Amino acid sequence: MLILTALVVSVAFAAWTYRLRLTEGPVRLAAMCRAVGVAALLVLLLDPGLVARISAPRAVVLLDNSVSMHGAGGRHAAALAAAAALGDTTSFGELAPGEPGGHTAVAPALNGAVAGGRPVVIVTDGEVSDMAAVPADVLAQTAVRLFARPAGNDVAIVEVRGSQRLAAGDSLVLDVEALAVGQAPDTASVEVRDGERVVLRGTLRFGDGPRARARVRLAGVVPDGVTGTRWLTVTRTGAPDAEPADDARLWRIVVTPTPGVVVLAASPDWDARFLYNTLRDVVETPIRGYVQLEPGSWRRMDDLRRVPVAEVLAAARGADLLAVRGDSTPWRAMGRTRLLWVPSDAAGDWYLGAAGASPIAGAFAGVDVDSLPPATAARPLDPIGANGWTGAVAKLSRRGADVPVIGGRDGPSGRVVLIGVDGLYRWGFRGGASEQVWRTMVADAASWLLATPDAAGARARVLHPVTQRGRAVRFQWTGVGAALPVAIAIDGGRAQRADTLRFDGAGEATLALPVGRYQYRLDRGGAGAFAVEPYADELVPSPVTLTERVAEARPAPARRSLRELIWLFGVVVGGFGGEWMVRRKLGMR
Repeated sequence: MLILTALVVSVAFAAWTYRLRLTEGPVRLAAMCRAVGVAALLVLLLDPGLVARISAPRAVVLLDNSVSMHGAGGRHAAALAAAAALGDTTSFGELAPGEPGGHTAVAPALNGAVAGGRPVVIVTDGEVSDMAAVPADVLAQTAVRLFARPAGNDVAIVEVRGSQRLAAGDSLVLDVEALAVGQAPDTASVEVRDGERVVLRGTLRFGDGPRARARVRLAGVVPDGVTGTRWLTVTRTGAPDAEPADDARLWRIVVTPTPGVVVLAASPDWDARFLYNTLRDVVETPIRGYVQLEPGSWRRMDDLRRVPVAEVLAAARGADLLAVRGDSTPWRAMGRTRLLWVPSDAAGDWYLGAAGASPIAGAFAGVDVDSLPPATAARPLDPIGANGWTGAVAKLSRRGADVPVIGGRDGPSGRVVLIGVDGLYRWGFRGGASEQVWRTMVADAASWLLATPDAAGARARVLHPVTQRGRAVRFQWTGVGAALPVAIAIDGGRAQRADTLRFDGAGEATLALPVGRYQYRLDRGGAGAFAVEPYADELVPSPVTLTERVAEARPAPARRSLRELIWLFGVVVGGFGGEWMVRRKLGMR
């Protein structure tokens, strides 16, 4: 209608302009040129977008390229061929172009495709996780071709938790959770293997139902000779099931010849127990505790197994951090760094507070120190000296002068933290803010003791040593100041890759990698190892949430501007230019 109106207006305007000389042939040619130029100009001004309505666009095909399409029974090859025949294909559910993703979300891709005004077809196995986020009117404009996986019985190991850093002789403890789908057996055997050697065994016992869960705890002493970084395989054994790729999980442990942190409870009490438990929670290095229940008789703090004095001495000498609760005299020269917590003799209610700038000052930040439980006894520290710091002071019944009770110093024999107050276990026992102060203080003290002065640490580290297939490997910024891009070299055995870690506002960077084990080196220091395991949550059979359907409505066609057609501007110029040439020939202005 707009184009017809433009034609009528342009013809009328040209005829009225030359109304007195239309009987002359050259004048009629000038009028015709003017009509063409005016009509094209009006079409450009009104811009009806007729081209988009005349053309017959090809369908947009959203092809599911998630991990589930590539699993056992997956029909990705057939889906790919069907998608190519249906229209212009674009993939969703990918981790990276060509790399299947571990999470099938169709809503973002579908909303964008429908907005384009072309017919939309989804080619998928139907195991879509975000169907609740797809509006009904958008789904009504979409056709679905279903290539579902065949239903089967499956047992999948869905989660592994447990020890990651151990010392030789420590107990390896792993909690394994599995999911039984369909008519799978009600029991399953699971093994933990170090290469070909079976380290742990256990049995999973499932409940009733089509998706029953089971958990088992596997525990055992690390075998002799197992040291360094070890890649364990937690695998279900027995008859094959519907999806073999979800029967095994990778788990990395680091076994050191000696523990990095050793706790000696020469005077066994609640303070010693809480110190050991807290260090075990906040320190990443292997930790071992020994308690002296009788003079000269030592036992392991984790299982109370009796150990010879020679083992305790060897562990203390080789420790990176030696923490002693009780008489510290025999241990003052052992370990690379030391936390010495001697019993106090001045009983009373001692209330602690921060003493200014120190490595542990952050533990007291934003906390009302009057809300902290009082210590039961105190022992003033000796003068710290020029190379030391005082971290906390105490007052008896909140009166009198401040008494330094926690401090540290850096000397020729290594760093030392001194604690001269009893009853701090109350902070951890009480919970809440008091517990956070206790845990933060222990963590900050351990960090200061274990830190290497003047050493340039790695500016980033991998967050998880094992990542599921279809998920990005995550790195955390650990450098000083704002996060900066860091060059990284990745060795995957057969192939090497150079990339750059670019961190977001939360200090995280990601890399998309296929299944395999990798070594990495960071620019300006830092190295490590990680793996992308064959398992993915997508491999576990899930209910079909998107079924086959035909489109109930067609998307509203997208309007394409006629101003994109360069030749239409040429018609305007040609029309008015032709009129000008005829008028010049006729001697008209």
